[in-house]
Amino acid sequence: MSLSKEDILAAADPNLLEVQVPEWRGSVFLRVMTVGERDRYELEWNRTDGKIPDFRTKFLACCLANSKGERLFTDEEVASLSAKNAKVMNRLWKAAMDHNDLSEPKVEEAAKNS
Repeated sequence: MSLSKEDILAAADPNLLEVQVPEWRGSVFLRVMTVGERDRYELEWNRTDGKIPDFRTKFLACCLANSKGERLFTDEEVASLSAKNAKVMNRLWKAAMDHNDLSEPKVEEAAKNS
């Protein structure tokens, strides 16, 4: 079946992953970034030669979501989120990177092709 423009734009595609966070006594949802969010993040990554302040937290702010796939944190809340436990945040960052198809080998491959 061939999709129309309307079909594509109307498609719900949040692609959520639930991750247990025992330190926080619960779980969080990680979402796949929109293509616009990912393009902006990659542009900032390339522009700063990979030296983005709070790069894990900025990425997670785009990926942490509620059960409907809506972001939990705005870009303006990155500083507050960056105060969280580094061990927990790093674990979530790794899961979000993988969920967004941005694992380390794929990032290196993309850098070679850009």
